[in-house]
Amino acid sequence: MVKKIAMGFLFMLLAGCHVIGVSTLHFEGESDHWLVKYKAVDDGKSQTASYIIDYIGEGDPPETFDYIVSTSIAKSEQKVTDASFKGKGRLEEGNIQHEVRVAEDEVIVAEFSWDGKTEKVVLELK
Repeated sequence: MVKKIAMGFLFMLLAGCHVIGVSTLHFEGESDHWLVKYKAVDDGKSQTASYIIDYIGEGDPPETFDYIVSTSIAKSEQKVTDASFKGKGRLEEGNIQHEVRVAEDEVIVAEFSWDGKTEKVVLELK
């Protein structure tokens, strides 16, 4: 009897760890110089997004760069000029609110400009 109660308690505890109604979409893309990871979390009421940009080119990362991260369906655009890395070639942005939810068939594109160069990264659902 005690074993059944303990198993029931354990089941309820583990079931409570699963967050009902939350979905997460992961997108990723890479070019010669950039790796971009984008995450959209939907809790049923709202959706927030975050992304990580890594410089993967040879040599030191640029001092500053401009970039645009845009979504086709959600019609959002995050445009940043004179961005700089806080660490060793990594930039993280979070808590981005979308009026229209990012969907699985979303086309996300990141465009970079630095040191007279430009590069585009198309992100795919992972």
